[in-house]
Amino acid sequence: MIKMKDQLQFIHVSFVLLLFILFAATPVASALMVKMSVEDLTKEADVIVIGDIKDVESRWSQGRTPINTYVMLSVENYIKGGEGQETLTIITQGGSKWGFTVWVEDAPDFTKNEKVLVFLKKAGREFSVAGWAQGKYIVENEEVLDRSGEKVSLKDFLRRVEDAMPPQDAATPAAQASLEAPGFGMVIGIAGILAVWWRLIK
Repeated sequence: MIKMKDQLQFIHVSFVLLLFILFAATPVASALMVKMSVEDLTKEADVIVIGDIKDVESRWSQGRTPINTYVMLSVENYIKGGEGQETLTIITQGGSKWGFTVWVEDAPDFTKNEKVLVFLKKAGREFSVAGWAQGKYIVENEEVLDRSGEKVSLKDFLRRVEDAMPPQDAATPAAQASLEAPGFGMVIGIAGILAVWWRLIK
């Protein structure tokens, strides 16, 4: 009779083997990153923020990679876009869970308590990093560090980002609002009624 301890060991070994097969069969992203400038990232990103990493948690996934990492960012300042949320959740491919690690080349790496400037793309309720690792910058002592460790003053970097933002056309939102306003539809309706009435009395 197989002892309970032996059964547990068998289950554990089987689980490890299953994960090994799963990892081997899963295509891990490699060399997918296209080089992007700050200007490219600015145009690509839906949201650009400065904030502090409050939590980093890896979870099992049913997506392309078996493990994804969820990063909780406490927003300090919105530079572009956003809806005023105090915290944002960023999802990156790969991570470590239960002693297993899935590494995805060019995926950004976040560490709890670090301050970052990130270029983000909307991914449902969460966000992904635009440009992969290129879209994450560490902020230290009023300086910005890219993945190569090159430093530039935060002030100069923000000026470069702001210069790359497309100019906002104030006339377009106003015109759209006037068309969508309830009063606009009412005016059109009244005009139509008057036109019919005028034809009837002619």
